[in-house]
Amino acid sequence: MSLNTETLNTILAPYIRSLTDGETAENGVWEAINCFGTNWDIDAVDFPAMFAQATQQARAVMDTPALQPIGGMQALMMRPTEVELVRECFRWLFNDDDGDLKKRQGRVEMFADQVNGRFRRCLPRMAKFTQTAGSAALYLSLLEPEDNYFFVPAEAKAWAAYFGYDEDFGTGAAFSLTQYYAMCDDLLNELPKYDELTRLHTERLKNTMHGINDQLHLLVYDIMHSAYVNGYYPKGFSRTATAKERTKAVKQKAERADLCMQIAEKEQKLQELLASPTALPDLTGCEVTHKMFGVGKVLPSTDQFLVIDFNGQQKKFSTTTSMTSGYLTASDPAVMEQMQDYQAYTKEKDQLEKELKTMKSNLLNMG
Repeated sequence: MSLNTETLNTILAPYIRSLTDGETAENGVWEAINCFGTNWDIDAVDFPAMFAQATQQARAVMDTPALQPIGGMQALMMRPTEVELVRECFRWLFNDDDGDLKKRQGRVEMFADQVNGRFRRCLPRMAKFTQTAGSAALYLSLLEPEDNYFFVPAEAKAWAAYFGYDEDFGTGAAFSLTQYYAMCDDLLNELPKYDELTRLHTERLKNTMHGINDQLHLLVYDIMHSAYVNGYYPKGFSRTATAKERTKAVKQKAERADLCMQIAEKEQKLQELLASPTALPDLTGCEVTHKMFGVGKVLPSTDQFLVIDFNGQQKKFSTTTSMTSGYLTASDPAVMEQMQDYQAYTKEKDQLEKELKTMKSNLLNMG
């Protein structure tokens, strides 16, 4: 879907400021990528030692007290009989799929199933070593960041809630790579519109990662990560928000989005109306009837006033007010029709302007 520009700018504005001010990004992921790319060798003679070297920076990113996919792999490969199975699982995981995300989804799920099958036999009481589709996808992101997106469940969930994604891309074993990547692609597609942002990101990669061509995929992750940890979201979407606050924030955001859409529609209608205005009819010389002064004749006038002669007595009226108040009628049906058209045009224009003023005031009060 196309991201709402106003909503996206609430995130990108502080993010760009942080880059401009020289604040460092979350470099843990970048260091993990550098380390993995430098040391990974699927054909290494000592595969366990190579794996340990390649993932030493990634453990801080991927392993938690509750779930330790990297630690689990190392524990499994302490059994020599399991080393080649792990190697083959990685070889299969890293096969080229020509960008077919459905195949990639199948590979991450199969990788997790195969390795977990060995864990159940070799380390049955070590649930924290379980591999998930999500952790398998992270291995892909370490090796090929230009084709994949790092996934942190809490950060991804906050982004999805703020931008109104209904898809449940799940976590752990239920992780949907295809749905998560689709959400990331939506942000990726917007980034080329921000020249300064992409320039700053490219310069940062040049200084920290030897100019790796990440196709802006690392920027997508870093924006989501920064929005979450640096508090770019409104209160109800922050990581400290309660469930009640989140529910309220989602509702208010939906209401705000609906109001913004209504305002846009009203503004479009007003612009179309103003682009084809109904002109004031020229009543000079016409016979008219005023509700208070009776029948008169409109005299030539060079200003914004309408001058009418009522049997030798001249009266001045505001031209626009006279046309729209209903106090004045013309004897000529054709002229009267022109007056009615102008009245209808003015009434619609004034109504739209009034509604827009009220709606924009309501939007401002929403904060």
